[in-house]
Amino acid sequence: MESINLSDKEIIDIVRPLAEHTENAWNEKNYREFCRYFIDDDFSEEEFNRQIEESYDVYGKHTMADLVAIHRNPDNVIVLWKVALEMRKEQGLLIYGFRERDGKVLIEGCSYHA
Repeated sequence: MESINLSDKEIIDIVRPLAEHTENAWNEKNYREFCRYFIDDDFSEEEFNRQIEESYDVYGKHTMADLVAIHRNPDNVIVLWKVALEMRKEQGLLIYGFRERDGKVLIEGCSYHA
């Protein structure tokens, strides 16, 4: 993704639907949909289920909130959002990395910090 030539709005218009889809799949505990836009297929269903068991009952559903920052690298973009957590008063931080492959923008990694 050549983000140097894109405005912040253009970047968010491209990547936000991917992140929202992924967060909705997390909330639905749907592994297949969670991984749909991942660049690599090395995130196992076992690991997904382990993470659900470890944190879903503690934090509940995720809801993307305000944009925090966009970090541009030569070949990828990292986007940070605040994330509202159903079972926690304080917001967390949602971090997504995006990279272009075969003409498509895909997720190269995502995590949240609460």
